[in-house]
Amino acid sequence: MADTLASTLVLPLVRQDPIARGVPLAQVSLLTTAYLAAIAALLTPAGRLADLIGRRALLAAGLMVFAAGAFTMAFASSWPLLVSARLAQGVAAAMMLPSALGLLLSRVGNRQRRGAAALWGAATGAGGLVAHAFGGLMADGYGWRALYLPMGVTAIALLLLVAALPRTPTGERGALDVPGMLASTSAIAAAVLLLSCGGSWGWTSPATLAVGAVMVSAANLAWARARRRPEGAEQVAPLWRYPGFTWGLLTSLLYGLLAFPLLAVAPLVLRGAGMSPTGVGVALAPLSAAVMLSSTLVARAARRAGTSWTIYAGAYLSTIGLVVLYAAPHTSMGALAGLVITGAGFGFLSTTATIAGTLGVTPARYATAIGSITTARMLGGAIGPATALAYLTSTGQDPAEGYPDVLAGGIGLSLLLGLLSLVRRIRHINGAAATSAPPSPAALTARPGEAERLRQMLQHQRARLEAIASAAEAELARLTGPRSRSPMWAP
Repeated sequence: MADTLASTLVLPLVRQDPIARGVPLAQVSLLTTAYLAAIAALLTPAGRLADLIGRRALLAAGLMVFAAGAFTMAFASSWPLLVSARLAQGVAAAMMLPSALGLLLSRVGNRQRRGAAALWGAATGAGGLVAHAFGGLMADGYGWRALYLPMGVTAIALLLLVAALPRTPTGERGALDVPGMLASTSAIAAAVLLLSCGGSWGWTSPATLAVGAVMVSAANLAWARARRRPEGAEQVAPLWRYPGFTWGLLTSLLYGLLAFPLLAVAPLVLRGAGMSPTGVGVALAPLSAAVMLSSTLVARAARRAGTSWTIYAGAYLSTIGLVVLYAAPHTSMGALAGLVITGAGFGFLSTTATIAGTLGVTPARYATAIGSITTARMLGGAIGPATALAYLTSTGQDPAEGYPDVLAGGIGLSLLLGLLSLVRRIRHINGAAATSAPPSPAALTARPGEAERLRQMLQHQRARLEAIASAAEAELARLTGPRSRSPMWAP
């Protein structure tokens, strides 16, 4: 998360760098969207691969690739090399995320899983807090490239500690569906590229139409293979049968669409208002701090109230915070309060999505489930900023002018998520009431077959109870007869 937010902080600075001279804003955002798109495209197969070959091995490989990408970002001399390094970091993050969280959740029991997911969410907020608190300061003092050097050094340090991690058993054996994986990867990459570059290319240009055709064809191929191979390599289909997995998947997708556009556009707005990189980082630090603190409360809240009410609370807080940000000046105390409230909502949403999606998943499938849930989040995180920045580019608006529109879109998404969680909770309550209530005479009359089966079942139980009562009376009579009352020493 620190690396993700570092890329949003450097967007205003990269635009002024000679390496990105002449590159439109929507394409400069590829440093963020290409990274998230690579994660979204590869997380699910990476999670399955972690289940198959071992999480420690995949985590070590991801850390190596991540370090190489970070150092390339720090010293790249051309724009294509910069984007390629960012893609490499996205591929590495896709390998690291499900492996790391799978290792964590495989070592705890079912009762501790909520708490472990909450700590994971708090660590995510802590990463964002570090990036906001120190990223701007480093960029001010040493340039935007300096933000990526600590990422590479940290990855190497963690790589040296991988050998100390516990071994975990591998999951079900099977071959990876390489054509399906390539098709889904191509569809996601084409969608992000279309949103990022379609405006500058022209929406009716041959390049745009070609990328659109690739996106549609790849999506159809991926869907066809998923239907033909429901138990294929990525093993996603069986996860739909676990309670809460679909709900966690949808929440993650909407959370990505809601949160990441704000994280991408806010630094541009604050820089446009005259803030230094240090000031931008300090101004956004309360958002990450609120995410970190609220994530620690989610496990207990979800245990007591359920995931639907917890997501409803997160959506409610996010809506209030975004409305405050919409109404308050960008550099006022009101904006600070809005960031804190929004961060608290984001912490509830992101952590509860992970809890809901992994609640009933068996330990052998943790990494695959987490890969799928985080895929949805990163897919929203890639499409959301790409759409927002493409909208600003196409309308010719300055980020500060289009910022209210971005906030309005976030308000709409948070209201939608709150409504869905409320409907889900009401349906759950009604379903539980219908299950626990005894059948009414009208219902039995309307379903004579079920009434007859119930009558036969009750008659069978009555016969069993009568047989037990007869055996008990015979045994009682034997024990209280003349022979049982004689002394123990009698012959």
